[in-house]
Amino acid sequence: MKRILVVLVLGLNVLGFGISFYGNWDMTLELLPTLRIYESNLTLNCVFAPGWRIESESKIYSGGVFKYQNFYISGSFGDFSVWGKIYFHAQEVRYQKMWVNAEIPVGEGSFRASFNHWASAADYTSTDREMFGDWPCVEVVSWQDAWKFIGREMYVVGPVVAYDYTGALTLYIGGDSSNWDRFEIYIPSGSISAFESKFGPLFWTGWIGKTVCVKDTIEGYRWTSGGPGGGGYSIARAYITDPSDLNLGGCPGVMISPTCPGTTIKWFYAKSYAGNTLYVQGPVASITGPGTYYGYPNTYRVRIGGGGTVGNRVEVIMSYNPMWPTVGTSYTREVCVYGRISLIGGIAVILPPDLISASESPCCGGGLPGMFLNWRYTLIWSPFKFTLDFSDCCEGTWFRQAKIELSDVSLCCGLFFDASLTFTKAAGLEKLTFSLGDFDLLCCGITASVSAEFTPTSKTVKFEPKWRGISGCFTVYGDVKWGANALQGIEVYGFGITCYTGNMKLRLVTAFDPDKVEDMTDITFYSGEWEYMGLTYTGQGCCGGDLTLSLEFWFGDDGLLFGFQRFRFDFQVPLASTITVFSKAQWDFSDAPPLDWFDVGWKISF
Repeated sequence: MKRILVVLVLGLNVLGFGISFYGNWDMTLELLPTLRIYESNLTLNCVFAPGWRIESESKIYSGGVFKYQNFYISGSFGDFSVWGKIYFHAQEVRYQKMWVNAEIPVGEGSFRASFNHWASAADYTSTDREMFGDWPCVEVVSWQDAWKFIGREMYVVGPVVAYDYTGALTLYIGGDSSNWDRFEIYIPSGSISAFESKFGPLFWTGWIGKTVCVKDTIEGYRWTSGGPGGGGYSIARAYITDPSDLNLGGCPGVMISPTCPGTTIKWFYAKSYAGNTLYVQGPVASITGPGTYYGYPNTYRVRIGGGGTVGNRVEVIMSYNPMWPTVGTSYTREVCVYGRISLIGGIAVILPPDLISASESPCCGGGLPGMFLNWRYTLIWSPFKFTLDFSDCCEGTWFRQAKIELSDVSLCCGLFFDASLTFTKAAGLEKLTFSLGDFDLLCCGITASVSAEFTPTSKTVKFEPKWRGISGCFTVYGDVKWGANALQGIEVYGFGITCYTGNMKLRLVTAFDPDKVEDMTDITFYSGEWEYMGLTYTGQGCCGGDLTLSLEFWFGDDGLLFGFQRFRFDFQVPLASTITVFSKAQWDFSDAPPLDWFDVGWKISF
């Protein structure tokens, strides 16, 4: 009876709160080239208490597959407000990410504490990158430990000790060419000019003693001579062709340490450990058998490090064929064997009774679990906004970045000034932006605003004039080119013009380097495309809501007349204040057939 009374009381309280529901349903059907459900979103909102709302968001994608399920909640306790969202991947049945914000007024401003969590890098979207920067939970190892991570992509950090330039460039990290334990960064001759454009002519001559950071899949490189006792040896190295994979200074990630099962040595030191039981790591040079080796019939001989002419090789005698792939001079695979080393005829050998285990992968593991947590604290006190980020990749919390913003500062003569500075732990000064608005151009009632953004990899300047109801923006996309501590020039990647008049918007973008412009704008260029034109119209619908038409044109090397290569349109018409239908399509005239997709759909609110 008590349980029944409790349920009744709770039920009456809920009814007293006056629960209400509302929502919307969006559906996109692909008619051509195949008929299918392209996307469907159902959003349901429930106001379950004064000032409190919970939202369910269900997303269905291609073929009618239920893919994502999200929940949002918001509410307040007096002046204290809280809101957050959690995301699930319904198809893979897993949690993706969540965020929670809590805010309270402070004087004439406000203070907000935010918590964000991501389950993996795959759940970190482009929107997250714009808000928090690049994914920070990348693995960094010291040059001494790089050999334990052969075949894995990560950052390696260490000091430049020497270099060798013969058209191609080799940077020796941690030790010179006589040090068998060194790490190397190799840049082929065909890529040197790209690196000199970023760092300056002969940049390597000034790097001795400086710390560098390189990102690459760590590979091995082996020699058949020059190692201990005149034998062979191998080193870990990075073979890079993209200047963005190399930087001076520390790495923007989390330093990790290898987790090894026990004492682990490189193959070319094995002879010095005769009589010891330990882990040996190295590349497989050959596998022969079945045969009789060292008196053991029907066995297989695995040579690690080198062939029969390499005196410090390791030979592992196995009762079965491990089917390990053999490697050449450069490689991304090493194996691990665990056993007692015998010295037979001057060769390091692990015999069948002494072999404890063998693995096709390196001996050591270790790394980050893949999750990322971020705590953000924001204080707004007009005209200032201060933001602090502290991050955790499950290896401890560290300061990540700070941002200071100045907004809508009124200057003389009706001018307004905005600015921002972003500092990060990895790069120091990461970004500087400023803008100056509403200044007169001396005549004809023309005013304009100018803004600029400076980052370590790009520089953007925008100029936006306004005159008699027409406004526009001229944007140059580029970067400053530096040489040995001197300004060499400015690289221009492209430019854009945006004009507004009434309900119309015209946007033109010309890309001299489409990849660079694509990184700096929201426009995607297909292969061979180099120019974009977009026209957008927004007007009042006959039945409530807005009527919108978007026409987009791309021009390129594989286009038709005047280089016309791709066309896209999006047309939305309101049928009522709560119902909108739309149609959209894209044609790519560099392909056959040119039609990429033709969709229709609707948006319904209730």
